[in-house]
Amino acid sequence: MRETIAKFFSKAVEHRFDKKLESFKADIRDNEKELDQIRSFLVAARSARDSATQSKRLEAAEILLRARHVLSQLTMLVEYMTILNTEQILKDGNNTKITEFIEALVQPFDVDGKMKQLGEIDKTMPRLYLSDKSLRIFDAYENIILQAVMMMKLFSTPLPDKGKLLKAGNLSEKVIELVPSSKEGFDEWGEDYAYHWSRYFHDEILRSLRHEVAGTDDQTRDIEFY
Repeated sequence: MRETIAKFFSKAVEHRFDKKLESFKADIRDNEKELDQIRSFLVAARSARDSATQSKRLEAAEILLRARHVLSQLTMLVEYMTILNTEQILKDGNNTKITEFIEALVQPFDVDGKMKQLGEIDKTMPRLYLSDKSLRIFDAYENIILQAVMMMKLFSTPLPDKGKLLKAGNLSEKVIELVPSSKEGFDEWGEDYAYHWSRYFHDEILRSLRHEVAGTDDQTRDIEFY
């Protein structure tokens, strides 16, 4: 009788355990379905978010390219800076012939009009949606162009001791930070060596923006996510 009772309880325990096990497995299946639904929702939400972000990024890239286009119309002033004897021009600051000559070089470019166009371009969106690398490349290019514009405008103005109006620039720091190999050139030629990097940064802006718009970084993140 003891054996019969033992078998009865054993069967009862096994049956109860089986029911618990089936219930546990059912809970797991339900949880897996719920996780699949959550995962699908997150993927869809991420896709929608990325789509909106990419749209903003495209718009930001277009804004930066417009600013680049305005600046590129003043590139010739940078070329002038690479061939003019700036030390001699600063020394002969009141030489009428020199100032008239420089003014004749600057006049066709409508510098004031270009500066107004550039000022009307709101760069807030690029600052929000583009990478720090693209922005630093653009800033380097813009600073080189604006430095050349400022110098040419100064040269075309008859003033004594123009050299005292100039402050030590930091173009070399910006260029070296982005292109470390340029340091040797700056050590040899000084700050004016930055003008020779204008074309490089002009082209590098486009390359960097193409990389961003192509979404290479986003694709890498998506692979890691899945």
